[in-house]
Amino acid sequence: MGNWKSKRLHRWTQTRKKGRSHYVLKTTLIAGGSVLVGKTIGFMLFDKVRTWAEFWIDFSLPAVVLLALGLVLGLVTWAISETWYERETNK
Repeated sequence: MGNWKSKRLHRWTQTRKKGRSHYVLKTTLIAGGSVLVGKTIGFMLFDKVRTWAEFWIDFSLPAVVLLALGLVLGLVTWAISETWYERETNK
C-alpha cells in the first residue's frame, strides 16, 4: 500500500509541475472528446437515416455541453487531487 501511495504522490507531483490549466485541458479533451469521437464513429457506422448536415446540427449542442462538463470535471478532480496531495505531504 505504501508503494502505491508513493507512486501516486510522484505522479501527482509531475502533474502539478505542468500546471492546473494543462491538467484541466487534458481532462476536458479526454472526457468530452472521447464521447464526441464515439458519437461521430457511431453515426458513420450505424446511422443510415440522417445526413451529415443533420448530424452536424445535432452534434453542436452536445459538443458544447460535453466540453463544459469536461471543464467542470477537470477543475473538480484537480481540487480533490490537490487536497489529497496536501494531506499526504503534511503527514
